[in-house]
Amino acid sequence: MTTNALHEQDLTQGHIGKQLWSLAWPMMLSMFFYTLYNVVDTYWVSRLSDEAIAAVSISQITLFVMISLGFGLTVGSGVIMAMNIGAKKISEAERILGQSFVLSIVAGTIFTVIALVFRNQFLIASGASGLIFAPALEYFTVIAAGSVLLFVLMTIMFAFNSQGDTATLTKLFAISTIVNVLLDPLLIFGWGIIPALGISGAAIATLISQAIFIIVALRSLANERRHVRFRFRNLSLRWESVKNVLRIGIPASLSQVIFPLGIAALTYIISLGFLEAGTIAFSLGSRIEFFAYLPAIGFGFGAMAMVSQNIGANKPERALEAFGKGLRYAFLGAAGMGVVATVFAKLFVQIFTTDPLVMQYALSYIWSVALSYGFLAALMVEATTFQAIGKSWPGFWLFLLRVGGILLPLSYGLTQVAHFSIFGIWISIVVANIISACIGYFWIMRAIKKIDADSIPTHPTL
Repeated sequence: MTTNALHEQDLTQGHIGKQLWSLAWPMMLSMFFYTLYNVVDTYWVSRLSDEAIAAVSISQITLFVMISLGFGLTVGSGVIMAMNIGAKKISEAERILGQSFVLSIVAGTIFTVIALVFRNQFLIASGASGLIFAPALEYFTVIAAGSVLLFVLMTIMFAFNSQGDTATLTKLFAISTIVNVLLDPLLIFGWGIIPALGISGAAIATLISQAIFIIVALRSLANERRHVRFRFRNLSLRWESVKNVLRIGIPASLSQVIFPLGIAALTYIISLGFLEAGTIAFSLGSRIEFFAYLPAIGFGFGAMAMVSQNIGANKPERALEAFGKGLRYAFLGAAGMGVVATVFAKLFVQIFTTDPLVMQYALSYIWSVALSYGFLAALMVEATTFQAIGKSWPGFWLFLLRVGGILLPLSYGLTQVAHFSIFGIWISIVVANIISACIGYFWIMRAIKKIDADSIPTHPTL
């Protein structure tokens, strides 16, 4: 394994387990800091009202839907960039890096316009009603207006990951999170000459912290000691290259869209039978579930970088070994997170609410859904590996099966037809996670067996 002072790695040689871990733990820590954004926001916003908690969660559903459409651009660019790095095509990797920023800015601008014009309709469709609507609209308007920042931030994440430099990414997220933690109470409640901005203050704090992240990251990517550098002359588009990015990115985007759409639909089903208490409990339970994503994201993106670089280097056997280890580590890590979540569930929920019914619903959510965290992590690794080998559609079908084929029909049937308690919805989540992950495993293994050295694409702009 070769490295430099900027933590970049040649992932086409060296000990796979050690490299995978060196990629995964900084990425997990980065996602921990990103998750802390939401937890900190939720904590301070909860001091305003219980409705404010649901308002932040519901307003982010629409944001996730639209941002997910841009996610594929960053995934496609990241995979192609990593392949070029593995093939030692550094100038092409740098061009793809510059192009990815242009694509993210264009996508972010389009999203901002659409989100602001149709914000009322989007929030209503996401389940915002009653006392939740007004604070949701306030938060959504501010955060959507600056959403280009998040598009660029996602591009930066994949730029570092493709180079095997997740350590620098962790430092960036740490800085950004500290800024957010300091600004949240100041902007929400005011202090001195700073006015109290309420729930919109939380959104402004997030945007400021993201802007600082981007500024520092661009300085790092432009460092002359970096193997693959950000250069302003590469801020351009090449249509043939864009089409290759979209070929990987479009199904990856649609896969990501399924997640927030599923949350929106599930939130609606919950609200039908369990009103605001059920909605608030679901948003709280989902918060702690983010921590279960850490192993999946860490090892999933680590495996993606390793698989893509080794495909570019025409080393399919090494790529497949990286996938296998990434899947195993992610499953065990997420399962462990599930145990921790179960043990400390009551302590976590008490931080955010004292409402007896909300606590009852939230605790039942954690104590049941946490049992399937390992399967959810496995599903995510399977999907990212499909993307890494240039086959994004299977990941889309797996996520569609989980949400549209199992979770939503089963949840609706158990609670609205069979009149089960809210526990029926939580069990539906568990069943969906297990079945989709198992199907995904056999599917990816079948695809893996078809990979051989002659089938690995080596063209620099795959």
